[in-house]
Amino acid sequence: MNEAFAFNLNHLRYFYEVARSGNMRRAAARLGISQPALSKQIQALEEAIGLQLFYRSSRGLQPTPDGETVFLHCERVFGHLRDLEETVEALRTGSAGRVTVGSTFSIAEYLLPEFIRHYHDSYPKVRFRLVTARSGQVLQALREHRVDVAFVAGRPDDDSLVTTPLRDNPLVVVVAPGHPFTDEDGPLPIERLHRADMVAFDDEAPTRKLTDRYLDARDVEPRILAESPAIETIKRLVRQQVGFAVLPSHCVEDEVEAKRLVIVDVDGWDLHRLLYVVHLSRPPLPPTVRNFVDLIPVIVPPESLTIADSEFAAAM
Repeated sequence: MNEAFAFNLNHLRYFYEVARSGNMRRAAARLGISQPALSKQIQALEEAIGLQLFYRSSRGLQPTPDGETVFLHCERVFGHLRDLEETVEALRTGSAGRVTVGSTFSIAEYLLPEFIRHYHDSYPKVRFRLVTARSGQVLQALREHRVDVAFVAGRPDDDSLVTTPLRDNPLVVVVAPGHPFTDEDGPLPIERLHRADMVAFDDEAPTRKLTDRYLDARDVEPRILAESPAIETIKRLVRQQVGFAVLPSHCVEDEVEAKRLVIVDVDGWDLHRLLYVVHLSRPPLPPTVRNFVDLIPVIVPPESLTIADSEFAAAM
C-alpha cells in the first residue's frame, strides 16, 4: 500500500466513532481507550491520508467535507464487515452456505424435494445444488469431492465411505388398468411374466440388471418391447398398454393413487433395493452438510426400513 494511505481498520473505527458521536470523550468511552490516546489516533490518521477530517464548532467536533466523504465510505466498510461477521457465523453453525447433493435420478425426482423442503424450513439461507447420475457415477463424484453427500441405491463396498440406510425400496410389477394381469383371481403366478411384453430400463441400469437376475433365477424371460433410462417415459409406455414394467414403488405412488397404474400382486414376488445416504468418512462434514444428513432420519420414519440390511445384502 502507498505510504500516503498507510492506515488500518482501527484508524477508521476510531474516526467513525468520533464522527458518529461528535464528541471525543464519548467516542473514547465507546471504544474503551483513553481520550488522549484517541486524539493521537485521529491525528495519526489525518497525517497518514493528508486530510483534515474534523473541525471544532459550538456543536462539538464536526466532520469537514473531506471527513463527510470518508465517513460515508466507513459506513459502507463497516456495514460489509458486519455482513461478513454474520456470514462467517452462519457458515460456522450451518445456517448458511451450500450443499451439493449427488443422487440417482429416481431419488432426486421423487424423494429429495421433500427432504430439501424440510431442511429449508429450518435453514432458509442454505442453497442446494443437485447432481444426478447413476449410483456408481454419483459415488465417484463423492470420492472426488464434487458432491458433499450422495443418495444411492445399493450399499457401496468402500471403507472410506459412511453409509446409512435411508429406506426400503421395493421393486414392483406395474401395469395399466385393464391389462390382462389385472384379471387374475388372486396372486398372479410369476410364470405369467414369461414371454409377456415388458417395458424396461436400458440394460446398463442397475435396476434392470437386478431385475434380470431375479427373473433369470426363476426361469422367467419377458419379451422386451421398449427400453428407456427415464422412469417417466417407462410409466407413460406402460399406461399406453405397451407392456408391464418393474419399477421402484416410491416412483409410482401418485399414479397408483390416481388409478393410472396398478401394482400387480405377483405370487412370491420379493424384490428390494435398499436406498442409502453416503458421505466420506474424512474430512469432517461441513456444518451445512452435517445438519442435512442429521435431518434425514427425522423425515424418514424407521418403518420405511422394512427389510433388514443383512437380508437385503443377501437378496442382492
